[in-house]
Amino acid sequence: MKNVNPKKHANTINQIAQYVYDNIEESITLDSLSQTFFVSKYHLNRLFFAQIGMNIGEFIQRRRMELAYQLIRNDDLSVIDAAFKVGYESPTAFSRAFRKLFAIAPNKVKLKQAPVFALATLIKKTNREAIKFEIIQLPEQHLIGLYGKGFHEQSYFKVAQALYHKIALDLGLTNGFNFNKHHLIGISLDSPWRTEQDESKFFAGIKLNIVSENSNTELERHILVAGSWARFKHKGSYSTMWQTILSIYANWCEQRDGKLRDSAIVQHYVNDISSTAIDDLITHIYLPIEN
Repeated sequence: MKNVNPKKHANTINQIAQYVYDNIEESITLDSLSQTFFVSKYHLNRLFFAQIGMNIGEFIQRRRMELAYQLIRNDDLSVIDAAFKVGYESPTAFSRAFRKLFAIAPNKVKLKQAPVFALATLIKKTNREAIKFEIIQLPEQHLIGLYGKGFHEQSYFKVAQALYHKIALDLGLTNGFNFNKHHLIGISLDSPWRTEQDESKFFAGIKLNIVSENSNTELERHILVAGSWARFKHKGSYSTMWQTILSIYANWCEQRDGKLRDSAIVQHYVNDISSTAIDDLITHIYLPIEN
């Protein structure tokens, strides 16, 4: 595993992830992916494990089960219909796989007897190096900004860029943001793997205390409740942030029994992409955890 350089293959991983999302109702195998992307099966597994902590087969199954969870809970589909929709011909096999990942029967989800957001566990335990983090306590945070939607090319970057441009115009920041002062905060309000990616909601904001209460702004407000947060660091392109987040979900959260307060993912963009090399971009990722 030492010879794998995930950064070099980030674009390939993103393309494969999008392909899996777009074709999740079809039969997707390691062989078919290898032929489609002209990458050996062995190398595919090494790439995904090095970056995310799971092989490609488990990655595909998690995508199927996450979609199924959403279909069962929010759509007018029976458990059997959801099983067929995500590619299972046997409802029994589907229920067994669902229980293994979510530790709850799919019919419990249908009856609204399960969390709105439940984390899937790892099928195979790994001996990966522990993910570095710190637990911090934060007071209630008041943000001002805009809501948008659209997860594009494995990132909210496109919609975030458009929203922050509008925010800067609204606040008269002709020279753009001062990243040390304005504290740009993005919040993924939906999981783009459990909803239609074009409809996946996002909030782009800055701390309210830099805006006068008497300001004539039309920007919207968003409150982050006080509590405990686990903070992680992502270094590099925004397009690979989903890989860091999935690695956190799949590895770190499982060690804590997946006790998150909700599914929102808060991202603090530490430096300016217009003046920082992509590989040097720093994003702090916050997950709300139970006290």
